[in-house]
Amino acid sequence: MEPTEFSNNWENFIKMLLHRLDIPTKEDLTNIHKRLDKLEQLIYQDHPSSRQKNKGRTPRKKSASSIVLSIIGNHPEGTNFKTIKAATGFDDKKLRNIIFRLDKIKKIQRVSRGIYKII
Repeated sequence: MEPTEFSNNWENFIKMLLHRLDIPTKEDLTNIHKRLDKLEQLIYQDHPSSRQKNKGRTPRKKSASSIVLSIIGNHPEGTNFKTIKAATGFDDKKLRNIIFRLDKIKKIQRVSRGIYKII
């Protein structure tokens, strides 16, 4: 028996086994990947109808941080915690967390205890 005959028989045996056990081949997987790529392109493709839907939307609300930042910005010399709380209506904990984050990312500066201004 020649080596090529043996290898052909072996390949045929493997193909038959894969087929009977319903195991996908490399070619099958490649075809599936190609089809998935096409589907992803269709999903992420920009449709003109989706643009028209977005035009009718109302603008998004400002975030709590941007509201606090704008109130602090209205007072160039700085403003205190009470004024910010009265203007926003936020509870103490929420307001303290917002002020802490804004200070941490260097959007505002703590002038003295309870007094903040925009950098």
